[in-house]
Amino acid sequence: MTNSILILCILTFFAYAFYEQFGLDKRKGNTLLKVRLKKRTKLDSLIFMALIGIIIWQTEGKIAPDTLYLLAFLILLSLYMAFFRSPMLILKPNGFFFENFFIEFTKIQQINLADDFKLVFDLTNGKRLVAQLTEPSDVEKVVQFFGGYKQEQQDKK
Repeated sequence: MTNSILILCILTFFAYAFYEQFGLDKRKGNTLLKVRLKKRTKLDSLIFMALIGIIIWQTEGKIAPDTLYLLAFLILLSLYMAFFRSPMLILKPNGFFFENFFIEFTKIQQINLADDFKLVFDLTNGKRLVAQLTEPSDVEKVVQFFGGYKQEQQDKK
């Protein structure tokens, strides 16, 4: 039973990784711009790997070899997620994918550029999305995609 659940988790991970790598580019039209975002899951993955290590250590050799290999494979997948995979901001003609959710441009109230290459999207429903870009050149590409820099006009007295 345990091995079946572990195999199901591993297969689900591979399906997700394949969809994220190849499927998002095909959905909702052509990809106009694709930029890397800063990784945020390193600590979570390290905690997950430590918990699996504790499980292996607590069983003191009473674990089946197949289960041990599957747990080790989960640790490898966690390493991939934390240190090799990069989240992406995928800009399409009618919206963008952020953390695998599609946000239409009509639902954006305002876009701001904050320090440390952060894009802040204020949505019409009151939510705020923060996308931290990794490269300074990507900031310029995204700003140009959204129409360049604009300053608020203030009433002069």
